[in-house]
Parts: sequence; C-alpha cells; structure tokens
Amino acid sequence: MLRSHRTSLALRNSRRRWLTSLGLVGLASLGAAQTTFDIDRTISFSSPPGLLTEGYPGPATSAIPHFVMGLQQGDDIDALSFGDDTALASTTHTIVFSVDFNTNGIAGSGVNFEWSTDTAPGTAPAAAGDIFLQGSGGNILAPTGLGYATGTGTGDEANAAWANTNCVPGNVCDDLDAFDYSTPTSANGVYFSLRAGSPTLPLVGATPGDILYSDLSSALPIIAILAGAGLATDVNLGIAGMELDALNLIGTTGPVGSGGGVISAGSVGKNIAGIAFSTSHLIQYSVHTFTPLDPSVLVLDVPGTFIVHTDFTLLGLTPNENLNALEAVPCSAFPATYFTYNGTGTNQDVLTATPVVVGAAWTITMQPQLTRGAGVWVTLVRMNPSGGTLLDLGTLFILPPAGLSELLVGAGFIANITLAPPHAGGGSTTSYTLTIPNNCSLVGSNWYAQSIVFGDLAAGAGILDPWFSTATGGVIGTY
Repeated sequence: MLRSHRTSLALRNSRRRWLTSLGLVGLASLGAAQTTFDIDRTISFSSPPGLLTEGYPGPATSAIPHFVMGLQQGDDIDALSFGDDTALASTTHTIVFSVDFNTNGIAGSGVNFEWSTDTAPGTAPAAAGDIFLQGSGGNILAPTGLGYATGTGTGDEANAAWANTNCVPGNVCDDLDAFDYSTPTSANGVYFSLRAGSPTLPLVGATPGDILYSDLSSALPIIAILAGAGLATDVNLGIAGMELDALNLIGTTGPVGSGGGVISAGSVGKNIAGIAFSTSHLIQYSVHTFTPLDPSVLVLDVPGTFIVHTDFTLLGLTPNENLNALEAVPCSAFPATYFTYNGTGTNQDVLTATPVVVGAAWTITMQPQLTRGAGVWVTLVRMNPSGGTLLDLGTLFILPPAGLSELLVGAGFIANITLAPPHAGGGSTTSYTLTIPNNCSLVGSNWYAQSIVFGDLAAGAGILDPWFSTATGGVIGTY
C-alpha cells in the first residue's frame, strides 16, 4: 500500500497569512561545503570512477576509488549518504538537492533560472550541475557555504572544480548525480544505490531500488539493513521495481562484521512547512521517474510503505521532473543577511532595519532628511526589487508637486506597515519594532522594504511632500 501525505489547503493559506503579516524570507549559508560527490557516468567520463571530492582550486580528485567500495568498472553511483545526516532527525529541516537535465522547475525558481538562463558565463540549460536549496518560495541556487569551491562559492556549476562543467556550445555539462557534505575517512562506511545496468548489482543480488553499504574494505557491498525490519530493498522501501535516486539516512558505519550498514530506527523531523512525521527509520529518499510523486522526498512509514515527507510542490519542482541528489540541513543553521540600496541616489529620506530572524524582533528605522518637517511614514515590504521608476508622489496623491523620487521595491506583496509612530522631522530618527513568526517555512525567499515619507519640505510649493525613502533588503535566517 502507498500512502502519501498532502500539503493541505489550510497549510497553504496559513503560510500565505504569515507572509501577509510579514513573511520576510531568505537564503543564507551553513558554513559547510560540498565535499563528496559523483556525476552521471552515462553522460560524462571526465573523472575517475568512484566518489569524487573537490580539488579546489584544481580539478576534482578521487575521494574513494570504485574498487575500495567493492565496485566494478562501469558501475554508476546513483544516491549517496555517509549515514550521518543528523539534520533529517532535527525538529525542522530543509532540503538541499540537485536535478537532472530534463528538470526545469517552476517559473521564477532557481532551477528554472539556471535551466533557462544560467548564472555562470555559459549557455543554458545548466541546472543539472548545480546545487539548490529549498526555500519557502520553492528553490534557490545554494548560497556560499552550501555550494562549491570548498564552501567559498555558490551552488552554480561554474564554481565547481570539475573538468567538464561549463555549459558552452559544444560542451556537455556534467550532471551532479549524488553528493554529501561529509568528508570520507577510512573509518567510515558509505550507503549508496547503483543505477540499473551496473555490473555489481547481479553480483550482490540487488536491484537499483536497494540501498547498498560498503565498509570500504574493497569487499563487495551488502544490502543495508533496516534495524529490526529486514533488508533495505526496494520492496521494503515501498518502491518495488523503481530506481532509488537520492538518499539521506542515519546509520551505523564501520566494518560489516562489527555492525556497519544498519539504518537506525526513529522518526524523521518536520519538513519546512512544519508538518511532523512518525516514521519507522531515519531515512529519506527519492526515486527516478515515479509518476506522479517524483520528484518528492519520501520517508519510510513501516517496511513496504512510504510517506511523502516533502511534496515536489514544496521543492519548487513539477511532476515528472527528477531530484537526483539529496541532503538535509537544519533550519537553525541559516544566518540572516541584510543590505541597503538607493538606486540612482535620488532618495534623501533614509530607511534602515535590523536583520530578519524568525521568532525575533525586527526593527525598522526612519531618518527623514534634515529639511523635512514632521510626518508619517508607510513602509512597503515586497518580494522583489523595482527597476527604479522616478515618480512625483505629490501629483500621484493629488497633492501639489513634491519632486521626483525613485521607487525601489517591486512586485510580490508582503505587507504595508502603517503602525509606525510619526517621525519628528529634521533628521531625527524614529523606529518601529514587530516580531517575526518563529516558523521555518519563512526561510528561503528575498525581501525588500522602502518607505513613503510625508512631511513638508522647505523648498517648493508642496504640502506633505511625499517621497520614497532609500531601501533595505535581505534574507531571513534563524540567527
């Protein structure tokens, strides 16, 4: 029996209310680095078989040769975990992932931008070599710390130290097919799956849907064990006849004879939308070409039955697309970032703010220009910036002309803040503070804020003289 978990309409409406009340969201870094990975061997053979590691600033190097894992020439690793994905058991976590060449994501998402445009100075489509982070708006390119170049670059493939990554005419981009933020050591074991047609599968009696385990002794891998519940086969994972394509888990490592290769029992934590799950084992996975749930993230309910932990809609993907590598990071690992901007420099009233942190106070501060009299200020909070339109807000509000100022926030309504106390004019500052909801689903998208400032100016014939202020923006974090 297959039992899926839907994101309810009530949850979606709840999230929309949070955004309306001030859903200021964003991306940030974890301080980790993409350290161990593999690429699709059916597309590119530019690196030695087995698991790779960044050789930053040089080309990728071999992290674990295929023969150390007991694998054969021609095997293709399809999913990867070192058994230490502790974030998936935390209270709330978010997903880091990669996609294949046929995945272009929803419009406006990071995947869609990389597929259609590409951040790097190359040629789209270029999403297959990138690393993405799940956010409240779907997905974004993984930021510094969760990307390439040993954590100093973003998730764009241009930052990867591969031999064959730049998406330029006549050059095929590599497809990031498995990755893990852990660094392998000789004392560790590794959990993985193999693509259909890999020669090791019949040698160990396994299918492409089974989870394998190598203790890195050069012996043939074994089928991993679900603690107290049999082997981690496609049947016991509820994906009989399918191909396991991405993997997170917590399990024992070390020699097989000393208990390595056992996937621990326990419950996986909440997803980014705050939904809790009762699961039999600490495991998370995705499968290849599984209509209609691919590319959702699954967890094991009881052997033979899965639950959808993170629906593809929460990942910013669409049905029949493919998530082909997977990591989990705790929401608590995201620092908030903040910046100010002023377009062409026209605007004279200055808006500043503190970084936005879930569950914490957020303060906005207005410093009117020196010649401005007392007045009110209304702050516009939006999901996007503006291209910079010059407007005379006096005539727009059917008042005497006030002079031109520049609109710096754009589409995507979040809030209009009208409760701030009036400013006193003359360059003195006034602040307003509110509390951001303590909700992990608010982590993932940009916010931009700008005020409309009233108060007579000495020059000109205006009254109330409304101008746009300078602007602020940033991303939400948990610290």
